[in-house]
Amino acid sequence: MATANSSIKPLVRYPINISIDVEDLESDEDIPRSLKGSNNVKSRLVEPNLAEPSINLASQLDTRIETVGVYIDTHPHKEKKYIKKWNKQPSNRIGTPETCNIVKTLADKAMEKSVLQPGFEKLECVPDHNESKRKQKLERKKEAQKTKGDKWFNLPATEMTEEKQRDLEIIQMRSILNPKQFYKKNDMKVVPKYFQVGTVIDSPVDFYHDRIPRKERKKTLVDELMANADFQRYNKKKYADIIQGKRISQFRQLLAKARKLIGLFLLP
Repeated sequence: MATANSSIKPLVRYPINISIDVEDLESDEDIPRSLKGSNNVKSRLVEPNLAEPSINLASQLDTRIETVGVYIDTHPHKEKKYIKKWNKQPSNRIGTPETCNIVKTLADKAMEKSVLQPGFEKLECVPDHNESKRKQKLERKKEAQKTKGDKWFNLPATEMTEEKQRDLEIIQMRSILNPKQFYKKNDMKVVPKYFQVGTVIDSPVDFYHDRIPRKERKKTLVDELMANADFQRYNKKKYADIIQGKRISQFRQLLAKARKLIGLFLLP
């Protein structure tokens, strides 16, 4: 046991020096307890050397201006963010031009629904604004007739003109214009009420031979057909065949009548 105790060596404890900056302490309560009772607290606390700056500048300029809240604006012509926010927020002060404009707009919106419209004093009697259910139903029906409906993507009832009517008639007779092309039978014999005219925008990738040049384009389908040489040639040939067929049918009718007359004379 004696040999074991003699082998254990005592631990050496070294003193620890702690330096405290005075500026880091918020109050006297933060001073350690070991230093509160001693008179040499200031000597033991390390104070920063304010007289000698850490960085020595080559030159100094005394502007005699307090630098609190002063900054350099690198973009003086650019509108500031706080100015934008201030302009967007409506002013609560009475009598400013912003509040006057707001009051005017609110008054105009309120007067739109008002009964007192300009010229109200000249009316012989006050109009009745309580519409009946029948009148409301008729107005809804008129509004519904302006378009084909949601299923037809609200196709409008376009105002009919003479040029549009001719174009629609040509579209209905498309099977006669080109007999080599098959088309479905028309759904209706009359000109449709709901239609819309649009312009086909050609792709810039296509070559100019793949589409009609601008010089040859016309305003209506009738003008395009009249300027088409193949259509004119086919139309003249078709017209000649129809006239010849009419002449043959007329001759046959006259021959049948003549035979009837001859048969009547030959009867005893």
